[in-house]
Amino acid sequence: MADPAGGVERLRTVRAVLFDFDGTLVQQRVDFARMRRRAIEVLQGHGVDTTAIEGLHVLEMVERARRSLAQRDAARAQALADDARRTIEAVECEAAEEARAIAGVPALLRDLRARGVRVGIVTRNCRVAVERVLARQVLAYDVLLTRDDVQHVKPDPRHLGEALRLLGVAGEASAMCGDHPMDVAAGKGVGALTVGVLPEGSDPAPMAAAAPDLIVPSVAALRDPLGLDGAQDEEG
Repeated sequence: MADPAGGVERLRTVRAVLFDFDGTLVQQRVDFARMRRRAIEVLQGHGVDTTAIEGLHVLEMVERARRSLAQRDAARAQALADDARRTIEAVECEAAEEARAIAGVPALLRDLRARGVRVGIVTRNCRVAVERVLARQVLAYDVLLTRDDVQHVKPDPRHLGEALRLLGVAGEASAMCGDHPMDVAAGKGVGALTVGVLPEGSDPAPMAAAAPDLIVPSVAALRDPLGLDGAQDEEG
């Protein structure tokens, strides 16, 4: 466990913890390469030259194309956005069918809430896919905000800010935990303690460059830093 900024000591004082979903709380194999290919095909099918935007994340790529097209034809721009949304959701929902909570996660979330710490889930995934997972995997939380629930999606810190507003907790009294550098960036944007999840075998460079306050191999590894006791859920 890497603790370059004294994160362990600070973590025990937080009143809320925000978690990313995919790769942090649940393991699911979203085929992002296929999602990207299909999204690009949709954009090109609507006459968009994707050359200059293919380096963006998929959601940002679609939004950039939508805004550009909307300047000329609002109806076509909406049709593009709808087609792209359906394409992206299809890939996400396919992955959701095989998703499973990561070992130790259900018990940690349950014990956090039992101790009075508020729990939020903030994800770029769509709500229908997340709800399909949660219908099978029991995860305790107070607030869930998918991309469908907010105007501004992380790494925009306003995604986290809305979750904190609903939880009634200030950013400085919270922690943000996720497996992507954008989770760290968003957490810093609201003044939260940031926890990077770096599973064994992952490339450490991107997370190290994001400079979270604390780096752990899994969410379950937060039990001790959070001061939680008790056995973990056998179902993970």
